[in-house]
Amino acid sequence: MAEEKIKSEDMAEAPDKEEITEEPETADSKKKKVKKTKEQKKTDELQLKVSELETQVNQLKDQNLRKIAEFENYKRRTEKEFLAHLEFANEGLITEILPVLDDFERFLEHAESSEEKNPLKEGVGLVYKKMVSILEKKGLKVMDVIGKEFDTEQHEALMQVETDKQESGHIVDQHLKGYMLNDKVIRHAQVLVAK
Repeated sequence: MAEEKIKSEDMAEAPDKEEITEEPETADSKKKKVKKTKEQKKTDELQLKVSELETQVNQLKDQNLRKIAEFENYKRRTEKEFLAHLEFANEGLITEILPVLDDFERFLEHAESSEEKNPLKEGVGLVYKKMVSILEKKGLKVMDVIGKEFDTEQHEALMQVETDKQESGHIVDQHLKGYMLNDKVIRHAQVLVAK
């Protein structure tokens, strides 16, 4: 009986021993594990490379967008400068012609003082009107200054005078006409200002 007890205990323990014991690792299973770890490393390396490339692509896209925006700004700026150059291309010539206009005006004022009809006066008057018309087409404008408030951006004060005609700081009379070319002052008006 004692022998039967020992055998039954051995049998009871035997299944437990089979469950605990694992099969010894074979060469194939070791190769599979090594292969899996190599594949995992390769996958990790590739994922790292992909993320680096994505970062690089994003940087290049950003750089490209900046270059495009910079080029557009450059293009707009050069177009604006070109248009400004065209708009004021005649400024030098017109500035040099202004004293000739002043001489025409002085002649016409002097000729007005005589009452007789003078064909020379009429001819000069026509030439003056034609010249003014051409310059106005090019953007020249005469400043209207009398009665306006003195502005250092547009006027040059010759002197201050006491008067009842205008408020203090307003223009009483002009000595020399001022001109603008396309809203840019090319010659300041020389004026007398009320005290």
